[in-house]
Amino acid sequence: MEKDIPLKIEVLSKEKDEKLRISSQKEIKFVMQYIADRGNRVALYYDKEKDFILTTLLAVGDTGFWLEQSRNNTDNRCVAESNQLIFVSSHLQNKVQFTVNQANSVMYQGLPAFYLPLPDSIYRLQRRDYYRLATTMTDPLHCVIAGKPSPDIKPREFIIMDISCGGVGLTCTETDVELTPGQSFPDCRIELPELGMIRGTIEVKNLVTLPSKSGNTLKRAGCEFKNLDGASIILLQRYVTNMQRTKTKI
Repeated sequence: MEKDIPLKIEVLSKEKDEKLRISSQKEIKFVMQYIADRGNRVALYYDKEKDFILTTLLAVGDTGFWLEQSRNNTDNRCVAESNQLIFVSSHLQNKVQFTVNQANSVMYQGLPAFYLPLPDSIYRLQRRDYYRLATTMTDPLHCVIAGKPSPDIKPREFIIMDISCGGVGLTCTETDVELTPGQSFPDCRIELPELGMIRGTIEVKNLVTLPSKSGNTLKRAGCEFKNLDGASIILLQRYVTNMQRTKTKI
C-alpha cells in the first residue's frame, strides 16, 4: 500500500480539467487495476459531497469495478440511493478523481460490495516532484527534437540520461548550442519500448557540464515537459514503474 495522501475532492479549473483528464479506457483500467493491486484507500463521496465512506477497490472488470461496502448499513443505503458519487484515491502518490452516477449493491466473492460503471474519463492530479529514473547506456532512450522553433535547426536525436513525468535530462556536447536555458522545443518525440510514443513540448531549464574520462566535454540539459496530456503521463509512469521493477529483480 502506498503512503496515504489526503483524499479530499479537488475543484478543477477549466485549464486543469483539460490538462489532467484521461479519456483512454485502456489507461483508465490500468490506473484502476493499480489501485486495486496496491490496496490503496478509496474515499467515495455521496449526498452531494457532504459525506463519504472509506473503502477499497476489490476488482476491475471490462465495464465496471467493485468496491467494498461500509460496515455502516445507513451509509451503504445512502450510497446506493445517491445519483452522484465522487471517487477519490491515489496512483503512485498522485490523486485520482472522477464522478459516477450510480452504485449497485451486489455480492462479490460472497461479501457485500458495490458495483459501479467505469467512468468515461478520470482526473490524475500530479505532484510537483517526480521520481527520476536513470536510463541505461546499453539500450538508451532517445528524444527527437523537431526543427523548431528556428528553421535553421534541423531535427536532432539526443540520448536521454534520465527521465520522469516532469522532464528529461539530455546528453549534449559543446556543439549543441541550441540547447540553452529558456529555449522551448515543440513536437518532441520519445519512443518508450513496448509502450508507444509520447509527443510534447520541452523547455530547457539548465545546462550542467559533466566529467568525462575521454576528455570530451559533455553536458546534461535538464528539460521540463510542458503541458503533457494525461495519457502521456500515464505511459511515462508505466515505463518508470516497469524499469524500477526490472532493476529490483536484477
